[in-house]
Amino acid sequence: MKYLLWDIDGTLLLSARAGIDALREAIRLRYDCNDFEFSHELAGCTDSHIVKKAITDLKGSCKSSDAAGLMILYHRLLPDFLKSHPGYLLPNVQNVLSYLKDNDTGYRSALLTGNAGRAARMKLSHYGIEAFFDYSISAFGELSENRSVLAEAVFQKLYVQNPAIRAEEITIIGDTPHDIRCAEAIGARSLIILAGSSYNEEELRKYNPWKILPRLPDDSNDFLSELSQ
Repeated sequence: MKYLLWDIDGTLLLSARAGIDALREAIRLRYDCNDFEFSHELAGCTDSHIVKKAITDLKGSCKSSDAAGLMILYHRLLPDFLKSHPGYLLPNVQNVLSYLKDNDTGYRSALLTGNAGRAARMKLSHYGIEAFFDYSISAFGELSENRSVLAEAVFQKLYVQNPAIRAEEITIIGDTPHDIRCAEAIGARSLIILAGSSYNEEELRKYNPWKILPRLPDDSNDFLSELSQ
């Protein structure tokens, strides 16, 4: 068995900033701060990092209780923001995921995402793709501020199931340099999908990904061919 670890935002779907706007609203309600602006690039960052940095920018420091309280409020608000923001699945995501699940391809799909677990499930459920992933071997953004730690956690889960697992049997699929660094942290392959990325190919090439595709192929067999090359 080989493993595909998918990112969510920018790789599987674009939510039209639903998550960002929900978090900004949570900040407004909790800290009475209108028009909060994040002070760093959010693409590829974990929710735990984003929340801690936002609170630190507002208060000068961030306690665990501060982060937990903001995250709870964010999760309460997110479903309504997903409904009000016209996002969409990226090209061929539904077809490829369905094919991987319904056929004996030798690949299992899981998640390696900066989204916290609840937010990830809300997004996937909203866009109708929640059934395609093995959550028991997935890793989510509340685990660590450092995305590479998520990759290490997934590798440990896989090792428990199969001590003979080799890093090259794992492909991390994403759209940012963070995904490439994740793969490097455990010696896995990094596959970048450009269709929803906020980075261009030239920028991403600097980080030496295993492979870059403009989008998921129209024919799912072509995707399998790309994985086998």
